[in-house]
Amino acid sequence: MLSNFDVKVLLFPDMAKKTLKKSIFFCLCPHLFVPLTPIMEKSVSFLRLCSMLLMLVCFACGEHRTSVVLADDEGFREGDLVLRCGYGAESQVVTEASQSAYSHIGILHHDSLADEWMVIHAVPGEAERGEPEYVKCEPLAHFYAADRAVSGAWMRVNCADSIAGAASRYAWSKAKAQVEFDNDYQLSDTTQLYCTELIWQAYLHQGIDLSDGHRHSVPTLVCKDGECIFPSDIAESTNILYVKPFNTQEQ
Repeated sequence: MLSNFDVKVLLFPDMAKKTLKKSIFFCLCPHLFVPLTPIMEKSVSFLRLCSMLLMLVCFACGEHRTSVVLADDEGFREGDLVLRCGYGAESQVVTEASQSAYSHIGILHHDSLADEWMVIHAVPGEAERGEPEYVKCEPLAHFYAADRAVSGAWMRVNCADSIAGAASRYAWSKAKAQVEFDNDYQLSDTTQLYCTELIWQAYLHQGIDLSDGHRHSVPTLVCKDGECIFPSDIAESTNILYVKPFNTQEQ
């Protein structure tokens, strides 16, 4: 016999998917709905298990459409920033928590030898199986690959070209040094870096605080410091000159 939930999945897949995504978000970020009590703190394993199960169901009933981001590089400069939103549950959590269209951020670097724009960024889940996750530098086309990005944009920091270039070189130094991804999302520890932390540090070393001091509260089971910087904190900074969304095309 089908349960009420089974019927909703069959008859209203979009509604079921939306409900599941909200449930995933509650499991990962419960403090945004109710205060995080000691009992909830002790239930980390249970919450993670729930989120994993919900993600599996969510993807099972989701639509499999592919959007191609048409990243036009005309007008780019060293140190410009690029945004994207992916298909995964992690992207959904970030966009829901920040009420933003984008979940990930990188910084542009021009490879003069190949005459190609590269993106330097820190991201989990894209390393080869068993390999550490380092700050990476990859072609713009890879950053916006169809299986990684459903939408994207680029933005410019309101500063001189020399400052933006220095920020790009700072990020490039972290990629060359193979700095690992910060799975604890700790701004207080710069030996490892997550995506927005890398961009924030790159410009902070040039005297520009791209976060304007903004932080998002996050459960300590996700972030040890209890707060982190989201891509939206940078996109909404007073130091950003403009944000230009890229066009997309359905496949």
